[in-house]
Amino acid sequence: MKQVRFFLMSSLAIASLFVSTSCEKQYVTKEYYVTEEHHTHNEYGAQMYTTEYLIKGSDWKVGYYDDGRKYLYVECNNADITDKVMKNGAVLAYFWFTYKEDASSWNILPYVYPYLYENDKGETVAVGENIRYEYENGIVTFIIEDLDGFQPDAMEINSEFKVVVLENAQ
Repeated sequence: MKQVRFFLMSSLAIASLFVSTSCEKQYVTKEYYVTEEHHTHNEYGAQMYTTEYLIKGSDWKVGYYDDGRKYLYVECNNADITDKVMKNGAVLAYFWFTYKEDASSWNILPYVYPYLYENDKGETVAVGENIRYEYENGIVTFIIEDLDGFQPDAMEINSEFKVVVLENAQ
């Protein structure tokens, strides 16, 4: 039995090496919410789906607006964003931000914060950086753009995002 279990686990590990995706799902929860009065009426309530994504720095791609400004983006599959959600539901997205070593939290998107860098004169300059999201049936796209119109710096670290899909039961 242990040999079979080891073989199955090894096979899964090897198979996962051949699956390539730019978004790594960390977990998925599905919950159904109803109030006491809704138990007798199946048409009420909402289904909630939560998915966390780990985006690697190398997964970000460069996109261009019509006026030539650049931005970074990554598209992730999300099967919970259906036609039903597009018509009567809601999609919320969050970004995990670490403020300092012992302080971090989920921040709802869009999230604008000052990005500090040193210019060629040695001065510290603050540029507003915007992290936002867009979604369509089956896909959520995370976007990073500098508010000064220049391309944001390449992401060199992994980023964590959370998507919450609310599906109306009607």
